[in-house]
Amino acid sequence: MKNYSTFLMLFMLTFVYFVPSLVNAQDEPLSEQIKNTIQHEAFTVNSIIQTGFRYSLADDGFQGGRTFELGNARISLRGNIDNGFYYRLFLNFAGEPNILDAYIGYRVNSALRLTLGAMKPKQSLDYIPSPASTDFIDRTRIAGLLVQSRELGLSAEGDIGGLYYFAGLFNGNKHRAGNNNNKFYTIGRVQYRFRELFPGFLQLAVHGSYGNTPGVQAGNSGPLLFGKRTIMGADFRLETNDFLLAAEYLTGDLEIEKNDAEQTETISGYYITSGYNISDKTMILGRWQNWSRKLDSTDDNQFTIGVNQGITSITSLQFNFDSYYPNSGDTQYGLSFLLQITF
Repeated sequence: MKNYSTFLMLFMLTFVYFVPSLVNAQDEPLSEQIKNTIQHEAFTVNSIIQTGFRYSLADDGFQGGRTFELGNARISLRGNIDNGFYYRLFLNFAGEPNILDAYIGYRVNSALRLTLGAMKPKQSLDYIPSPASTDFIDRTRIAGLLVQSRELGLSAEGDIGGLYYFAGLFNGNKHRAGNNNNKFYTIGRVQYRFRELFPGFLQLAVHGSYGNTPGVQAGNSGPLLFGKRTIMGADFRLETNDFLLAAEYLTGDLEIEKNDAEQTETISGYYITSGYNISDKTMILGRWQNWSRKLDSTDDNQFTIGVNQGITSITSLQFNFDSYYPNSGDTQYGLSFLLQITF
């Protein structure tokens, strides 16, 4: 562990002291040229390119081992058109499926927006942000076990003062064409944001989902479903000019097939994130997360130290050091590095 700590300190010093020297506070004419050329109300092109590197300190398979990776190569076409309609086509060329979002929406007013097509459900706090604006390189394990990143269906959402709501009716089988059992999957979220308590905001929310969706994998790393699933959660996020504190709890009862019998697996977990801005473009973060599975009698934990470094308005770096503490087996350590351009 002593060698790992030394390695971590060298990377931290590199990010905190050397990388900020790359930041140039001068004007960015080429970034402005992108915005002026391809970003307009009726037709906007956005892109996220993320490349990185993983390094497992023990030379094992933790977080992919030791490898370079292409995290995202995304292009989005979106815009508002006449009479309250809007659209989006969002593609990722770094993996399958290529289509992320493909929807048409209608804005009645700020309190009601209707969207039909393939979209990201607004359920878990951890999954709502774009990969271009996440606190850490990797999303949490518990969200990956329970929450779908994309669904096909109809949603309604809106803002009423500080209150935001999301309600959706989906096929429940991700991007697959058609509904495999003619039953729908419902997802809902209600949150309230306080803005006048201090400089920044405090956001509180509850969310949940329910449906009968056999043959579908829960989340992107969960078990294969055999029938119904019920997921509930609560979260909060506090941000000031210098400080960040966020936490979320998720629990789900999933009907799965295990030992040639239908059983109910309970998966639950939480995470706590804190961060501090040491400069205008540098934030240091820490996250503790826990997840457990009842039938498998597992209870795992992971601690992540991160540094997020802005370079220009569209270019940034992220560095994470992860310590994974499994219910059984040896502790694993890994470094992750991400270079990002987004506009």
